[in-house]
Amino acid sequence: MKVNCEKTCKARYKALEDKLLYTEVYSRRENLRFYGIQEEGEQEDSLSVLTSFLKRKLEVDMSDIEFQRVHRVGKVNDDGRPRPTITRFLRYGDREFIFSKARDLKDTGYGISADFPREIARRRKDQGKKLADARKDVKRAFFSRTELDKLYIGGVLIPL
Repeated sequence: MKVNCEKTCKARYKALEDKLLYTEVYSRRENLRFYGIQEEGEQEDSLSVLTSFLKRKLEVDMSDIEFQRVHRVGKVNDDGRPRPTITRFLRYGDREFIFSKARDLKDTGYGISADFPREIARRRKDQGKKLADARKDVKRAFFSRTELDKLYIGGVLIPL
């Protein structure tokens, strides 16, 4: 009896852990991370630095785009590498518009990515080889938009 309860409790714990993780993912859905944008010192105005970057590098008209919050994350790097900037957009549509321009930054030293919790990023990274191999074999492969760690290849869920 004890073994069955232990197994059931572990499964319920895992399900609750995943539910909490997906709730965190949902709360970050308006966020993007920007990489490679040079810092302007301790008293940097992250909002104006990001706005300038979007105008200059992506040629975006910033008149209608609004942000809830823009800030740097992590410790200052001793080697001079700039810290990532996390940006929370006021409107999801603005976030998607900017994210669609991420491929324009290829081979520039700059980057844009979705803001995932570490656990989701780890799970996706663990499945990255399967995704790349499937795409190389010209199979339809993608991560779910609602459960971002779930990989589908040819319409079939691939377990972690």
